[in-house]
Amino acid sequence: MAELLLDSNIRVWVFLPIVVITFLIGILRHYVTILLSSEKKSELRQVSDSHALIRSRLLRENGKYIPKHSFLIRKSFFNNEERGFFKTEQRESQAKNPMTDPSMMTDMMKGNVTNVLPMIVIGGWINWAFSGFLTTKVPFPLTFRFKPMLQRGVELITLDASW
Repeated sequence: MAELLLDSNIRVWVFLPIVVITFLIGILRHYVTILLSSEKKSELRQVSDSHALIRSRLLRENGKYIPKHSFLIRKSFFNNEERGFFKTEQRESQAKNPMTDPSMMTDMMKGNVTNVLPMIVIGGWINWAFSGFLTTKVPFPLTFRFKPMLQRGVELITLDASW
């Protein structure tokens, strides 16, 4: 088969509009996500507990770098049987199943819609605006079953499927 040469104007009239539209839709999607996101409520107790867990983990990992007496004092602050931070009161587990909370499900659905819908719109726009264009060649050989998918609008029977 003869080698097919692509017009250099394809860069200006096909690739650049696709890049610009994709960039602008990405910015729009970012701001829509910010508008649709709900404010995360965090209680003071949860924040305090998570910070204490971080401090205890850091003490456990880096306790070998401080004097033994300092390590034991910090350890006693967390684990003392009578008045240690982790022993004084029972706390409920923080891990909740997101499938049981309707607000979490709504937030996940909003995130999925704001990601999927722009991709459908961009794909439809590209298919509508650029059908019939040969823009690039796939760097590996393809069978003729891929031809209708990759060459929609190009009615050349003898054209290789990798274009």
